[in-house]
Amino acid sequence: MRFRTGAGVLALRGGTSLLLVMGLLLVSAACGQDVQTNRPYTPGEGVNVDVGDPANPDKVVHVRNLLIISWEPGQGVVSASIVTDDRDALTAVSGTPIKVDGTEGAPFTATIGNTVSIANGAQVVLTDQAPITVQSPDLMAGLEAAVTLAFQNAGEVTVRVPVVDGNEAQYATLRPTPTSTPSA
Repeated sequence: MRFRTGAGVLALRGGTSLLLVMGLLLVSAACGQDVQTNRPYTPGEGVNVDVGDPANPDKVVHVRNLLIISWEPGQGVVSASIVTDDRDALTAVSGTPIKVDGTEGAPFTATIGNTVSIANGAQVVLTDQAPITVQSPDLMAGLEAAVTLAFQNAGEVTVRVPVVDGNEAQYATLRPTPTSTPSA
């Protein structure tokens, strides 16, 4: 058997090169299919939680980036964005700070000026309205707290959230202003 040089060899080399290039394209196209940004994640410091019956998604309340902002030990403000396709209201907040050793601290008291109404897919940002303040001698930035949110229709949920330092630049504008008390 003799091999002919010329056009047949060039065609064989061209075909081999084409197959090699196509193989490399297929292999490289598969790279990066499971990147972090393709998975759901919280881009902030807080946590995400859904409250309600997942079998009825219109009634579920979606809480995003839930955390406590603390400007000084012992007190803070609850921060989150909340949305639902139906109508609901945040009626109560309670919880317990987690101490450095992992044990529960003194339960905190939360002050909600008014119930927080949520309706029809409109996002409610808790720091854009009257602040929900929390107080406990064991509440400290850098630690965590177990926070319970109670909703009128969706029910309640308890989740561990970070307590962040309110003196950081991104939280400086969120500090609640003290309300003045009328003088007698």
